Amino acid sequence: MNYLTELLAFYRWLEVGRLGPLLQSFWHLLMFFNNKAAVRSEDGRWCWPVVFKVPNSEVCRFLGLTSRFQVNAQRKHLIRHGRIDYTPHVSQHAGDYRMKPFDTGLCETEISVMDTGQKRLVWTQGVTRDAHPAAPFINGVNSKPCYPYGSVPEALPASNGFNLLPQLTEAEKAAIVSLYPEDEVACFNAMWAARERKQKEKR
Repeated sequence: MNYLTELLAFYRWLEVGRLGPLLQSFWHLLMFFNNKAAVRSEDGRWCWPVVFKVPNSEVCRFLGLTSRFQVNAQRKHLIRHGRIDYTPHVSQHAGDYRMKPFDTGLCETEISVMDTGQKRLVWTQGVTRDAHPAAPFINGVNSKPCYPYGSVPEALPASNGFNLLPQLTEAEKAAIVSLYPEDEVACFNAMWAARERKQKEKR
């Protein structure tokens, strides 16, 4: 799952979704915890898990709520608006959250987690129209090596790296837009891929 793509799509969706500030914060918080719960596959790739947990106490702490009943009420709104799924735990333990990505090219795949061998479902980029399938990735805006919350090695260049890619010309942008006239997410990903290719060609 691509963090930036989902954020951009979320704000575009808000034009018709009309979530209040608290629900917007809740969605952002869940994205943060989903990203933070990243798991590493046996081949070293960081992946977004499909299912993750967030204790009600953490939701209350971040959003300024005072009880699990308030959390439940807000969560039901996000479910009703089609932004998340939630499965409560049979006891008082944290339930299972599941984001509903805007990127329709995403699909679920099972990996073995590095070190433990545990099987986990993660999001991976499937084939969107004529695009090629990509490997799972965690929190970048492209397929460059990405690292989970708080673990970017010091030896690497600045972790944001977003301004390092060369810009596309207007003609190049128009050509990509023509390929995805009704799929903004696929168009966005294709533009980033094109910028990466330009960067490789310069090296």
